[in-house]
Amino acid sequence: MLLFPPNRPRPTTSHAERTLHEAFSTSALEWTVFHSLRLRSRTGWEGEGDFVIANPTGGLLVLEVKGGAIEARGGLWFQNGRPLDRPPRDQGLTFVKRLIAELKAQGLDTPPYGVATAFPDCEFSAPPSNGDLQGLVLGRRDLPYLDEAMRAIFARAVPAGRVPSSRKWVTQLEAWWGDSWVPSVTLTDRVEDAAQKAIALDAQQFELLEIAGENARALVEGPAGSGKTLVATELCRRRARQGQRTLYLCFTDALARAVQTQFQDAALPEPRPRAISIRQLAVDLLRTSGAAIPPPDKAFWDQVSFTAAVDALPPEGERPALVVVDEAQDFETSDWLLVEQLAGKRGLWVFRDERQAFWADRALPESVASTLTTKLKLQVRYRCPPGLAAFAECFATGEVPTSLPPPDEVRVVPCAVEDTVERVRHLVEELRKGGARPADIAVVSLAGQTRSELFKRSALGSTPLVHADAPGAKDGVVMETFLRFKGLERPFVIICETGGAHLTHFATRMHIALTRATVQALIVASPDALAQPQLAAWREAAPPGGS
Repeated sequence: MLLFPPNRPRPTTSHAERTLHEAFSTSALEWTVFHSLRLRSRTGWEGEGDFVIANPTGGLLVLEVKGGAIEARGGLWFQNGRPLDRPPRDQGLTFVKRLIAELKAQGLDTPPYGVATAFPDCEFSAPPSNGDLQGLVLGRRDLPYLDEAMRAIFARAVPAGRVPSSRKWVTQLEAWWGDSWVPSVTLTDRVEDAAQKAIALDAQQFELLEIAGENARALVEGPAGSGKTLVATELCRRRARQGQRTLYLCFTDALARAVQTQFQDAALPEPRPRAISIRQLAVDLLRTSGAAIPPPDKAFWDQVSFTAAVDALPPEGERPALVVVDEAQDFETSDWLLVEQLAGKRGLWVFRDERQAFWADRALPESVASTLTTKLKLQVRYRCPPGLAAFAECFATGEVPTSLPPPDEVRVVPCAVEDTVERVRHLVEELRKGGARPADIAVVSLAGQTRSELFKRSALGSTPLVHADAPGAKDGVVMETFLRFKGLERPFVIICETGGAHLTHFATRMHIALTRATVQALIVASPDALAQPQLAAWREAAPPGGS
């Protein structure tokens, strides 16, 4: 017998129900028995079946239990000397009819059904002779022979008829009885929750613009996830609506492309804001000036901003009224020279987070800093959930976490280096099966482009991969390095390629990568990574060899 619940009855004040549950617990019948199945119909009716019995070859029986001393006198029923409001089977009859109606409402084929009653506290040799109870009452003396007694009662209570070949009606009873319920949120809903939270907090960030938005020059600082890019892009939109030519600059092409997509809003007047990476702008300026563009190499890119600042500036009338620099901690001296020449004495807003600075020799020049008379700070982190944000903060400060983040915010997967690609593929497929869309997922390598095996791939198994600066990036699973993904975000970020002697500034790389996730970060942790103090708690979980 499959008994719900198996070890003890549901909470009840009825000694009789507890007695009967104990008797059912030793039964050898191949039936399914539900103690205390509660039901609320679509019309609002509510009721309970004391014991609902599903016989896959015979049908459905509701067993109504009456405890204590049960007797009939003068045609009336009494329980412990008090009159019953209803005859013993009435409550069960009402319940079973509603139950069958609800099964039909679910589109299910229903079995034949009946109702019997049990008086587990009563001993009797002759059962009641009432016409509706003949052969349908189980007493205390029947309990030692329960299987035999139940077969006889079932045969009398449930009329012969076709029992559905499908067990879907039994499965539905299990669902209504409610065997297990563990609170959980689908990946799709978690993504939606994060988006709604961001919308609510956007309004708080925009208050900063109401206070300081008319200032010509400002320095805005804030930690990862505090809305720097949000404020920067909204500032550009507002100035564009005032008729100002606005230029948004950042260091990576991927972030520039994402922001430029936002500026395609038809509601914005011409000229709309322009978003571009600082060095791609330098190339465009040189090309417009007629300068020859050699095949790009490191030497070219290191000098391109300086060359454009000296030889290829646009005419004064074509320069922006406002220059907005995002991720300013990544700009080097030659980049700032181009910014200064473009902005002149006009508007300049600079957004930065020095704790995301990867290159120690890059800093905001004093010639620029001294002109940024308004200083603003964004305090609230709203991109990452709190546990993830606190964990990422440990990499920025060098502290060891005092408590681990929830696994639905940070998941660490120990992995040998040679198994990385396969493990990442498995995680992507796991997220997809859980309901995440390709556009919700980013794979972020801590290695650089030339050292990343994953960065070179166009697919993981059957899943296409796309770089963040590619035209179809917004709809696909993004594969990027931590530097190229700066300033961007995805609900689920898989951090990989976490080991190797070439991984200098590991904590900074990890801090940047973690703060790209708005729902969950999944860290594919190599043995080298697990040796880091922030990840030591997961070291014991790693199998031998780290695989």
